[in-house]
Amino acid sequence: MQVLKDDVRNAIHQSALVEFQEKGFKNASMRSIAERGGMTVGNLYRYFNSKEDLFYAVISPAYHKIIDLTQEQFIKMENAKAVQNFFEYIADRIMTINREHRRELLILIDGCEETRFEHAIEEIILLVENKFRNQVFPRLKEKGVQIPDEFFACVLSASLVEGIKVILKHYEDEAKMKPLVHQFIHYHLRDLKNRLL
Repeated sequence: MQVLKDDVRNAIHQSALVEFQEKGFKNASMRSIAERGGMTVGNLYRYFNSKEDLFYAVISPAYHKIIDLTQEQFIKMENAKAVQNFFEYIADRIMTINREHRRELLILIDGCEETRFEHAIEEIILLVENKFRNQVFPRLKEKGVQIPDEFFACVLSASLVEGIKVILKHYEDEAKMKPLVHQFIHYHLRDLKNRLL
């Protein structure tokens, strides 16, 4: 019996992904998700109490992987190779999350209106901003680099996250996306690398 339940959950998940990506949360309907999954609306509600619960179940794994990525500790970047490796690691993690959760990421970017994820991008920007303020800027100051306005962390973070968003939305082909993500991160953070060393 458990196999059947797993199959039903998987059908719901896949149907919900398609529905939420096409229509966003606000315009998606449980009836349409049920029809896509080949089940009754009543059966769908046996698995999820509401559209919000279903949306959370579908989107939260990708969201939490992005949040985990923002919590990565900056390793001791004492030479150019270590900094380069860290930037490549971040780019590779972004690509892995995209590979595993592409649809969910696209929904996070554009389809979360009226959900608990509605401000997810702003939250991610704030987490990255705090990373710059608490881990990068103090190291820069130790090296004598003056940061005239702490708001620069906000600008740097927003442009980094928004740039990656644009790349993820524009490319479906990972072979084209991956080098651009790597190049963007290196280009965007290159001056930090030079100043940290």
